[in-house]
Amino acid sequence: MSADAAVTGADRDTARPPCYHCGESFAAANAVAHTEPVDCGGCPRCTGMPACYTCRNMYCPCEEHQF
Repeated sequence: MSADAAVTGADRDTARPPCYHCGESFAAANAVAHTEPVDCGGCPRCTGMPACYTCRNMYCPCEEHQF
């Protein structure tokens, strides 16, 4: 039996690196908010970014990425 075979689902979630966009660690249950792009269509800076991304553009009209 290899060491990789003994890794449980909880261990896999803690072994995942933090999110590149927000720096938070995330589990498989909420991975979509950190990996899937959101089509906000309002700001060229945050178009195609995941929901966890914060634009920080003071003129950004996007409700999803503003805060």
